Amino acid sequence: MLDSYDHKLLQLLQDDARQTHDALAEAVSLSPTAVTRRLKRLRSEGYIRREVALVDPALFGRTLRLVVNVMMQRAQAPVVDAFRAAMNAAPEVMECYNVTGRPDFVLMVLVRDMSDYERFARSHLMNNPHVREFESLVVINTSKYCTAVPQDAP
Repeated sequence: MLDSYDHKLLQLLQDDARQTHDALAEAVSLSPTAVTRRLKRLRSEGYIRREVALVDPALFGRTLRLVVNVMMQRAQAPVVDAFRAAMNAAPEVMECYNVTGRPDFVLMVLVRDMSDYERFARSHLMNNPHVREFESLVVINTSKYCTAVPQDAP
């Protein structure tokens, strides 16, 4: 069960995970020891899965982002599992969702340019006999990108 201190700590860490335990303690009015104990519990209980750095893709030349809707020939478990594994292994795929509705999968793909995307599409989509069709949507601009999970505080 999370209390208001836990929720506040999680929100602060989602905004900036580099904050020291002392800074967090001051922000939530707890001792650094109490914050350390709470964070250890939040990690062990799975509320905090990972702590990562968000890197600017443009600094690595990856400026083309696409949303790709993929329709499979048949949504059989082995086919779906194999496609999911292939997308998990593809470094260009930033996110992979198995969804309901017309597409079977929605991919968020990040590449350098259209030639880079064509190589990805040929390798993973066009040459896959289980992919019936796919639709590529080029992202013009990103008005919101957020990794913070909304919380309902007690």
